[in-house]
Amino acid sequence: MHGATKDALSYTKKVIETEMNSSTNNPLIFPETGDFLLGGNFHGQPVALCLDFLTIAVSELANIAERRIERLVNPFLSGLPAFLVSEGGLNSDS
Repeated sequence: MHGATKDALSYTKKVIETEMNSSTNNPLIFPETGDFLLGGNFHGQPVALCLDFLTIAVSELANIAERRIERLVNPFLSGLPAFLVSEGGLNSDS
């Protein structure tokens, strides 16, 4: 399960690096004066899609982590003391 999240991270990194190093410029050329304007005209769709994918992957990872923590700290599921503390209450003796 963690491997799928790692793959999503790798994919996102690849897309973002590609987009950061790409140029999708459509210059405006004015032959009469010899001027040209570089406007950029970049589109964020590839980055937006991979960030949506990354959000899903990180959410799944957080969901798995939360369930594992619940199984660990719930005495009915783990057989260990509740919240992994043998004596509940304030345990901050100096």
